Amino acid sequence: MPALPASLRAELLALLGPEYFIEGGESLATLSQDYNWYSPVLKPQLEALRADAIARPGSVDELRALVAASFRAGVALTARGGGTGNYGQCVPLHGGVVVDLTRLTRLHSVGGGVVRAEPGVRLGTIEVAARAAGWELRCMPSTWMKATLGGFFCGGSGGIGGIRWGGISSEDNVKSVTLLTCEAEPRLLRFEERAAIPSLRTYGTTGFMVEIEMRLAPAIAYEQLAFSSPDWEALLAWNDTVARDGVWRKRQVAQFQWPIPSYFKPLKKYFRDGEHVGFLLVDRAQGSAAIASAQAAGLACVFQQPLTDPPKSPLLSDYTWNHTTLWAIKSDPGITYLQSGFGPNFREQFAALERRFPGEILLHLEWLASDPKRTVGPDASPEAIIVCGIPLVRYRDEARLNAITTYCTEIGIGLNNPHTVHIENTGRQQNMASKLELKAEADPRGLLNPGKMRTYPVNPFTVSSP
Repeated sequence: MPALPASLRAELLALLGPEYFIEGGESLATLSQDYNWYSPVLKPQLEALRADAIARPGSVDELRALVAASFRAGVALTARGGGTGNYGQCVPLHGGVVVDLTRLTRLHSVGGGVVRAEPGVRLGTIEVAARAAGWELRCMPSTWMKATLGGFFCGGSGGIGGIRWGGISSEDNVKSVTLLTCEAEPRLLRFEERAAIPSLRTYGTTGFMVEIEMRLAPAIAYEQLAFSSPDWEALLAWNDTVARDGVWRKRQVAQFQWPIPSYFKPLKKYFRDGEHVGFLLVDRAQGSAAIASAQAAGLACVFQQPLTDPPKSPLLSDYTWNHTTLWAIKSDPGITYLQSGFGPNFREQFAALERRFPGEILLHLEWLASDPKRTVGPDASPEAIIVCGIPLVRYRDEARLNAITTYCTEIGIGLNNPHTVHIENTGRQQNMASKLELKAEADPRGLLNPGKMRTYPVNPFTVSSP
């Protein structure tokens, strides 16, 4: 790939200075990558790819000038947040400039049930500030201490808190998103409420997020609990009941098949060899009742600790969602993962997977609200909660992984494919037409993260991508 045009290089160097315009060295390599190495399929495709330069604007005005100059030069621009994504979202397929937005850190306001911030603010910063003001994030990834708000909106979907509030795009979780277009004179496009949904999980292909408003939840003082049992079904029955019962004020319910708990090295002293483990984050006022309920079901409480403000380790959330995968890969580099949504017959689906692929799939379950309005109180609807999972897979080769995903589809398990760079292939994109329409308005020349939106007809760099 050709280097940047000399005129653009000079312009960006003058705009940002040498400290924030990086053209080589370890920083360029690091900022050209993310956690795509979770996938043995993506890693060989992406690990050698590099930007021609990294630009780190410190204000929206600098970002606007950078985008305008790059548009005139016809250079690819790839947005980057904290770099904690797993799908190559911020890896430049066609060189150009990776735009690191982690200096856009203005936290405009937290309160009144809403956070308003620039995209580079870390979710950990927001969570701490929100809880100090009596609020908390409705949902956040397990990487919340490092992930940025913009990165979460551009590449994520949900996580901790999802059992109550669903994912980012559920209900009214998003209040507004403001995008900067990629044009000769970049414009600001503000989308409010449900009109903002097409801009989510687009990997920065539909404009640069420069301001985000996300609704918060009233803060709850949580108790962190872990329960253990050699009986998978007994643990599953209790977790599923608690997850669907709206009387329990909870932030997370998760379950891990042995030997997954053995991968959590800092927590291993709390666990029993050969036993499956469940995590519960519940209102501290209900902690004793939760322990008594679990013990009555034959489960052992093996860990109990309040979630402090500010939070202090050990945090059970650091071992959930895709952090589970990270701990597993640290212990066994031969492991990879899937992202799954199970049906009402999830028990039968688990049994079918074990019959077809014995010992190859280890179950990691997370419960999620599909209809947050119906998950709270004594009249909560059990069907408003679904069983999701990030099961671990003992990787053999890509053909075997494809056989597993094909079988999952055959038996009704919904999949978001974490082994592709293409937005369209990561799951059911119900609003893909709206995303394409938005990209056409915000990025008419197709310069934003080219190759990631496979069905967009404009890619000035090539007709193919990894």
